[in-house]
Amino acid sequence: MFEGALFDMDGLFVDSEPDWHEAEKSMMKGHGYDWLPADQLKCLGGPLSRVTEYMSNCLNGSKSSAELAAEIIDEMDSRLKAGITLMPGALEFSKKVASLGIPQALVSASPRRLVDAVLSQLKGHHFEFTVAAGDIARTKPYPDPYLHAAKALAIDIRRAIIFEDSPTGLAAAKASGAFTVAIPKFINVSEEPRLKVSKGFDTLETSDLHSWSEINQHELDKSS
Repeated sequence: MFEGALFDMDGLFVDSEPDWHEAEKSMMKGHGYDWLPADQLKCLGGPLSRVTEYMSNCLNGSKSSAELAAEIIDEMDSRLKAGITLMPGALEFSKKVASLGIPQALVSASPRRLVDAVLSQLKGHHFEFTVAAGDIARTKPYPDPYLHAAKALAIDIRRAIIFEDSPTGLAAAKASGAFTVAIPKFINVSEEPRLKVSKGFDTLETSDLHSWSEINQHELDKSS
């Protein structure tokens, strides 16, 4: 069985993408820019530094990336503390993972302030460790956040399973060396031996974890 399960936060465990879209759209409108779905898609998965740099370029530098980051963090902090919506089946699946004795971590490209805002609303979660942008030098798409979480949980990353939804997150997950499951909404993902695609947490059972762990072990044996 997998030694650990690592979950992305925004758009994967928490249905926060609509809030991000509305916050970004409102903020950019206030600066005279019409924020379109195409802009949102380009920024999917963060990290925030890349998003605010993109926004600054859209505004021809009239607002710096740092200024925009401060604005959007304030807005999202308020929204998340007012309440969160979990992705269908997310917490229930996490409970199934916990029933197998598998340690779990929440690994986000959002700043610590926003991760903590989510955790304040996420009662009864099973995350033993969390990682946010700024906790370590490099965030996603680098594998560092996942490697950091694996080290904190004292597990072999090759025997961990990661759940992701965005191109940025999937790049980080694959680069880490973990077995990866994509639950995409806005992108197409092609399966690989150690990359599987699922429609959502509400379709998953512990039997899927057993099946994937066998596949993972087989692939690791082939490469050794």
